[in-house]
Amino acid sequence: MKKWIALLLAVCMLMALTACGASKSQSSSGTSSGNSGTVELTFWHSMDSVYADLLNRQVDAFNKGIGAQKGIHVTAVFQDYPGTEALTAAMTSDDVNNMPDVIQLYSESVSLIRNYKRTVWAEDYISASDAAVKKSDLIPNTVEAYSIGGKMIGVPYSVSALMLYYNKTYLQQAGYTEPPRTIAEMAAMLPALVDKTDAQYGLNVRVNLFELQNWINTQGASGTYFGNNDSGHAGYMTELNCQDQLKAYLTEWQKVVDSGAYKSVRDSINEEFAAGMHAMVIMSSSRIPTIEKLVGSSFDWDVAPIPTVSAGDVGGAYPSGSGLFMLDRGDQAKKDAAWQFVQYMISDEAQTMWLDGTGYVPVNVNAVNRDDYKSYIAKDPRLAAPFTVLDSTPKSVVDSFTPNSSDVDSTIKNAMLQMGSGSASADTTYDAITQGCAQAFADYYRANPIS
Repeated sequence: MKKWIALLLAVCMLMALTACGASKSQSSSGTSSGNSGTVELTFWHSMDSVYADLLNRQVDAFNKGIGAQKGIHVTAVFQDYPGTEALTAAMTSDDVNNMPDVIQLYSESVSLIRNYKRTVWAEDYISASDAAVKKSDLIPNTVEAYSIGGKMIGVPYSVSALMLYYNKTYLQQAGYTEPPRTIAEMAAMLPALVDKTDAQYGLNVRVNLFELQNWINTQGASGTYFGNNDSGHAGYMTELNCQDQLKAYLTEWQKVVDSGAYKSVRDSINEEFAAGMHAMVIMSSSRIPTIEKLVGSSFDWDVAPIPTVSAGDVGGAYPSGSGLFMLDRGDQAKKDAAWQFVQYMISDEAQTMWLDGTGYVPVNVNAVNRDDYKSYIAKDPRLAAPFTVLDSTPKSVVDSFTPNSSDVDSTIKNAMLQMGSGSASADTTYDAITQGCAQAFADYYRANPIS
């Protein structure tokens, strides 16, 4: 009898200890992965190198801060650019288990999710009265860049601007005190920059869809849309809507080609500019820190807005780069948690982190009031230029939601290379671009009819 009583007491003690252990584990695990009290989120991104390092810093800061407070944990997962292959596969079979809660996408991929049933529109959250980040906190044209029909489908995240990089030392040697303001001014400067300096070329830029759109979009008093339906922001973009602007650009660009001091192909543009091979180059602001490291103290250089097609154009740049988009995986708690994460990633704190080693633009206008922002700008004032350019550009100057963008890009690149080599006239190039784009649109919508 005593043995049975002893055995019973031992079992009871073991059960009590197990319960206490479980209780202690649950109460101390906080935001640990797998805890039933924590909302686990998956974030797909396409960043590598220094950009991935900063992204992971942002995610880590969220997990340790707001995430810890609200019981949310985010796991960042790298996907090859543009990060849509795995998503497309999951969408085809509606495989919610293999979808992310938040995904980083570029403008060419917005057509993939704009009518997808599981897309969670950012508008539903950012317009709420309790949203910590409002539309008014963001650079106006970055809001428009991620809007369709006036509503935000996603939010701007890693944003840059097309800029003119110029060798100040060369310009001064050639007798110029300021960078060119128009394409015609630039074309006139190019021969002198080669004749009076050690530059082999006055300008290097390969004109693709990215560059051409910037010169189309920044024409006129308030900007011009590249395609119809506000370049896909008010409906589907099915054709070019910039024929006059394209002709105007090509007419001016012919002057650049005729200067004889222009390199139209892109090889090692960063290294070539740093070596003094080019007096000017045109590329994304995201390369400012790279150029700073490569040039060092070899010569003075700076960045400026790209030259406009005409003197009366509004100028500036459209916000290039990527945005963050949310998906509904059938759990309201996950959707709400995803917004908390996305909201942090566009906060002034997270966006200012981009200035630590990249030329990305903080999309949150409140970033300029932060001490860390001021510290970064003090170290390299050039980092402030792309923010100023975007913040002063009309909100109508936005990237297009171009269908079949890879084919459109190839059409433009090939046509502009032919023109740059002198083997095609402005008129021939115009025909090649307009006809090639029309064919690309037709091919896309034949395979993806608008319902």
